[in-house]
Amino acid sequence: MKNIIKQWSEMVIPAGSEAAHLPSVLATFKDIADSTEIDRLGNGIVRKNGVGPHVALVAHIDEPGIMVNHIEENGFLRFLTIGSLEAKQLIGQHVRFTNQTRGIIGCEMKDANTSLSVDDLYIDLGVDSAEEAYHLAPIGISAVLDVPFAELGEHRLSGRALDNRAGCVAAADAFRQLADEGRQVTLVFSAQSVVGARGAKTAAFALQPDLVLVIDSAPAGDMPKAKRMDLRLGHGPALKIMDGTVITPLRVKNVLQDAAETLGINIQHEVWPGGQSDAGQIHLSQAGLMVGGLSIPTRYTGQLSQVIDVRDVESLVKWAVAAANQWKA
Repeated sequence: MKNIIKQWSEMVIPAGSEAAHLPSVLATFKDIADSTEIDRLGNGIVRKNGVGPHVALVAHIDEPGIMVNHIEENGFLRFLTIGSLEAKQLIGQHVRFTNQTRGIIGCEMKDANTSLSVDDLYIDLGVDSAEEAYHLAPIGISAVLDVPFAELGEHRLSGRALDNRAGCVAAADAFRQLADEGRQVTLVFSAQSVVGARGAKTAAFALQPDLVLVIDSAPAGDMPKAKRMDLRLGHGPALKIMDGTVITPLRVKNVLQDAAETLGINIQHEVWPGGQSDAGQIHLSQAGLMVGGLSIPTRYTGQLSQVIDVRDVESLVKWAVAAANQWKA
């Protein structure tokens, strides 16, 4: 699992650019899927026909990034952010564009008392003219912050986009197990989550499953002077009780709780009033859908590099499969 998480975390998929990588991702399911597709909004959808209630596993595959919106005469690029990235995070960071062009972010000299904004930043491609820059990174192209992947000790992983590529790996593994069991299951790699859960909304409307399990990250609170959040790495995945967009239905919560107890898996409980997830848009689809959130405790969510514990991911897969099997239509 560590190797797959590494491979998937290194894919360059800023929100809105999902369709470029999804064909290769979906191709890995040809041995088991009845159908695969990329829908109009860029969601990757994998279906398996079978028995029992229709369960959908949803994990967003996009990540925050930047987009070029102006090229200076001397070849420096101006940009805007996609998702929640702050200017102070970006200074000196390397970027990798969807066409694999690389650059580094610089900052204009400013008075120390002046607030910093993205308008004060630029990307240096190492060229001297607008023509050269446009050839490498035209206006409208997107990029991600190029942070390396690393193993920290025996069980911890650090890297870019672990939120939510680790969730994608978990959802894919759970899908395969349920498909092997002959269950009716759909896997959705949702698009444009970091800009408002747009892909999840349209996918849920089209699929209308009996149960949706959203697999994502949630912030751990086990670091020095961290914000109050009762999630710790290595202590199991978390059952989303609520975030800023959804309160988990009691029926779903009980099934998830019972599934964990049946397996003997330790789980934590996520109460994150400031958080957002695909679950918020999904549960409002048409007359409403039954949705539950299974979260991977993650340090430094919203930062350029996150840290997770692979044991939490492995437990989440078992938990998702058990919960799907316990659900009754």
